[in-house]
Amino acid sequence: RGFRVADSTLAPDSSAAAPISVTQMLANDTLSLPDTAEFTQRRYRVKFTPDYVAPPTLGYTRDNYGRGIYGGTTVVLSDLLGDRNLIFSGYINGRIDEASVFAAYATQRSRINYIAGVQQQPYFYLGQTEIRVDDPSVGTNTYIENVRRIVFRSAFARAAYPFSRFRRVELGVEATHLDDGIREFRTQYDPGTGTQTAETEFSNRDLPGADYVRPSLAFTYDNTIFGYVGPFVGRRSRVEVSRAFGDWQLTQFTADYRRYDRLVGPFVLATRGLFIGRRGADARVAPIYLGSTDLLRGHTAGSYYRNECLAVDDPGTYTGCAALDQLLGNSMGVLSAELRFPLLNASLGFVPIGFPPIEGAFFWDAGVAWEPNSVVQYSRNAGADIIRFRQPLQTIGFSIRGNILGFVILRGDYSVPQNRNGIGGYWTVSIGPSW
Repeated sequence: RGFRVADSTLAPDSSAAAPISVTQMLANDTLSLPDTAEFTQRRYRVKFTPDYVAPPTLGYTRDNYGRGIYGGTTVVLSDLLGDRNLIFSGYINGRIDEASVFAAYATQRSRINYIAGVQQQPYFYLGQTEIRVDDPSVGTNTYIENVRRIVFRSAFARAAYPFSRFRRVELGVEATHLDDGIREFRTQYDPGTGTQTAETEFSNRDLPGADYVRPSLAFTYDNTIFGYVGPFVGRRSRVEVSRAFGDWQLTQFTADYRRYDRLVGPFVLATRGLFIGRRGADARVAPIYLGSTDLLRGHTAGSYYRNECLAVDDPGTYTGCAALDQLLGNSMGVLSAELRFPLLNASLGFVPIGFPPIEGAFFWDAGVAWEPNSVVQYSRNAGADIIRFRQPLQTIGFSIRGNILGFVILRGDYSVPQNRNGIGGYWTVSIGPSW
């Protein structure tokens, strides 16, 4: 009813009833605790409800590659305790047989975690292009673009046993059917004006597929903490060995180590070392490509076809271009370093809440791919065979990453390759968290 002096205390209210103790309740028939035997007990039944639903997309586009309807969504279901999960994901881009599909069941009821499911994942690689002069008629040329399409359809099961919060061992097995083929796109044009004279036609040419079973064993350590677009503190490592049996006979070794060290203020130094090696009779059938934007930036296949491979035909190579073939092999090693810092996010104070967090980074990438008969040199002699004598390729640049409404992470990399004469910096856009 008002203020009191700071050095005084309120007098106890004598009219207030004293609290009732548990002893008094047990001793008094009218104030007894409820009898637990009267509770109804039922066996727990698993009932799945949505945990996460990605905003579905649906659209239509018309292009020269024969695509049409595209879209998809992802749904994650779980039970009340969160011990069991169902994951469904599907994305289509023109054709159902080329859709990305994933369905899995995961359980964490015990210390050993299990997951089993099926998936279909397509991969597309730009092959060698060709120009046919005076075909199909005199005065009309045909530009032929070959796209290799590989579709993996597999059923898998994995189990993980954690030794601690950060260390675990993983055991898995996967049965895969590989569907391989070439899509040939033919465009007729007037060589004088460059004008297209007819609709683009395409045809399929099937290549031999493969069926194989691949067990794997891995040891993993991970204590990283993720930020808006990727990890910003901690360490991650993974050592894995897998063996394929069936139409493919090969063994793959993977060693991956990453660390994220906070420097001064918001600056983080991220470093990575990665090795992947394949051995066996069919190691050459599935070469590793080093030029991915997740590995060695500044060496995309498209940039090579527009520059070094524009008017060459090197027989006996994977791609028809020796310059691009130096990025292929059954083994590869990558070293990367990034200085990461926030550009815009709500923690800076002047950025409106809800604005997409944006991170910047200066990066350096170095990598080399090789085969059993290759000679790896730090610096290749002038005029040496670039396929037999491999040297580490390096790239420096700047990267911008943004988290778009928590739905997708977009990465823009301005890469300046150091081993490509006459090739300046260029931008690439990728999707997914930074390594």
